[in-house]
Amino acid sequence: MPSLWDATSLPSAVLAASLSLSLLVSFLVPAWRIPEFTPQQIIYSQNVFPLLLAPWAAHANDVTRSVSRLVQIALTLRLPQTAILPCYVYWIVIGLARTLTGFLLTRSVGWAYPRLFNHWALYETSSGIGPTLATYLLTSGARPTLDLFRELFKGRYWESSSRAEVVPVICTCTILCWLDRAPWTYAVATLLSILLMIWRVLFSFPVHQSTHVPFGGFDQQHSNNSSPLVRRPRTGFQASLLVLLLIPLPHIFGFLFRLGYNPIPHIAPSSANSVNHHPLIEILVLSFPRPNDAGSTPVLSRTISSYLPYITKNGSTSLSVFTHAQQAYHPSFEAAKKEFRGAPVVFYMDRDSHLDEREGQYLHVAEAFRWVYERRLGNDTAPSSAVAEWVMLVEDDFPLCGEWGWRGIVGVMRILEDNRTPSAPMGRWGGFVGTGGSGLIIHRSVLPILTHILRIHASLNSPLPPGIPYRPPDIIIQDCLLGVDPLFPAYNTPTSNSNGGSLVITSRLVMDHIGSDKSTAVGRVYSSEKWRCGWRHPFHGRQEVVVVPV
Repeated sequence: MPSLWDATSLPSAVLAASLSLSLLVSFLVPAWRIPEFTPQQIIYSQNVFPLLLAPWAAHANDVTRSVSRLVQIALTLRLPQTAILPCYVYWIVIGLARTLTGFLLTRSVGWAYPRLFNHWALYETSSGIGPTLATYLLTSGARPTLDLFRELFKGRYWESSSRAEVVPVICTCTILCWLDRAPWTYAVATLLSILLMIWRVLFSFPVHQSTHVPFGGFDQQHSNNSSPLVRRPRTGFQASLLVLLLIPLPHIFGFLFRLGYNPIPHIAPSSANSVNHHPLIEILVLSFPRPNDAGSTPVLSRTISSYLPYITKNGSTSLSVFTHAQQAYHPSFEAAKKEFRGAPVVFYMDRDSHLDEREGQYLHVAEAFRWVYERRLGNDTAPSSAVAEWVMLVEDDFPLCGEWGWRGIVGVMRILEDNRTPSAPMGRWGGFVGTGGSGLIIHRSVLPILTHILRIHASLNSPLPPGIPYRPPDIIIQDCLLGVDPLFPAYNTPTSNSNGGSLVITSRLVMDHIGSDKSTAVGRVYSSEKWRCGWRHPFHGRQEVVVVPV
C-alpha cells in the first residue's frame, strides 16, 4: 500500500505547510485570520484580496471546516507538482464565476424576478482548496492523489475498470462539500470540471499509452498497446453529474425534517432585559388622510389585521396607530378605531398645532416618536403604558407578509437583543425589514435624537448647516441607524468579532405594499408590482448590515 509521502514533491509539501500554518494561526491568533471569500466583497466593496488569499483562509471556530482543511492538507501532499498552478487558476475561475452567479441571483433578479432571488448565492463563504481539488479530481482522476483510497477497492472486478477511480473521487468531492457547507462553491467547481472535459473533447488530440487517461481504468493505464488512446469523458461526466446530485442532499433532508409543525415564534427579550416590565417592541402604525380618504379604510384595516395575530398576551409586543392630522376628520382612522374596538390596539390622534414648523412627513414622524417616548399613563410598570425597548415604524399601507414575515422580524430581533445589557454601550441601534419608512426598528434611546433631527428639517427657520442637504425622513432614519448621518452622534460600531454590521436586515422584504394607488399626495401613483412580499431588500449585500435570511 502506498504511503502518504510516496508522491509528495517539494512544492506540494510547501503548499501543505502553508495551509497548515494558516489553520494554526486561525486557532492561536484569530485577529490574524485571513477572511473567507464571498462575492459580496467584490461586488459591493471592490476588494479582490479575499479572493486571491481564500485558499489560505480558515475558520477556527468551525469544527467541520477545520476537519475539511485537514483532509485538504493530506490530499495536497499527494498533489502532483504540475497541478499546483492549474489548481490556483481553477480557484480564481471558480471565485469569479461565483461572483457572477451571486450578482445574477441577488441584485439582478431581486426586483425583476424575485422568485429567482437566492441569499446564499451571494453570502456563502468560501475558503481552503477544497473546491479547486474537486475540479482537479473530476477532470484528472484519482491517480496519484487518491491512490491511498484506491487500495480500499481491491479485487479483480475493481482493478479492471474505472470504478476504482470514480468512487473515491465522488466520495472525496462530496464529503469536502458537506464538511465545508458550501454547496454553491462546489457546484460551480463541478460545473467548471464539466466545461474542462468538454474543452478536452473538442480541442485535444489522442494521447499515447504513456500518458495518464483520467478514469481510464487499469487496463488502459497499463496496456502494452502503443497505439494512441482516445479520451473517453463519459465516466468523468457521470462522476460530475453524480456529485451535483449529492451536493444538496443535506439541505434536502434538513428541509424535509422541518416540514413538521412549527409553532409561531415569539419575540423574547435578552436575559438582561427579561426583568424589565416594559414591552420589548411596539409596532407603530402611522396613518395620514389620503385623497378620497373614506375609500382607504380597507388599507389601514388590512395593515392592522396583519399584525394583530402576533400581539402577545404577556405584553412583549404591542400595537399602536398614530396620526397627526390637522384636517377636521380622518374617516379611515375613525372607522378602524371602531372596527378594532376591544382589540389590543392603541389609537391616538394628535391635533397639536406647530406654527413654526411645516406640516408634512417630517413633523408627522417626529410627533409620533415624541408620543411613543413621552407617553405615560401614570403606571410605568404597565406594559401598555411604558416605552417599549424597540419601536418598529410602519406606514399604514405596509401590512405584514403573514407568518413568514413575522419569522423574519423575530430573527432580526434576536440579533438585536443578543448580548445586549443595560450597562454596555449599544452596538446596534436598529433593524430594517421593509423599505422606505416602513419596517424600521429603532431602539428607544434613539427616539429623542431622531425627533430633534426631524424637527430641524420641519422648522420654518431651520438651523440646518448649509452643507447638509434636506433629505426625506426615511433616509434620515436609515442614515442614523447605519451610523452615517452627519447629525447623529457617533457610536461604537460592532467589530467583525461580533458578527459586525450596524444595522440588521432581512434578506427579503417581509412587508407588502398595498397603497400604490392611494398615496397621501394628490396625483401620485406608484406601480402596484413594486415593493411586494419577497422582494430583495434594498440594503442586501452592503457591508454595513447583518442579514437574516428569509
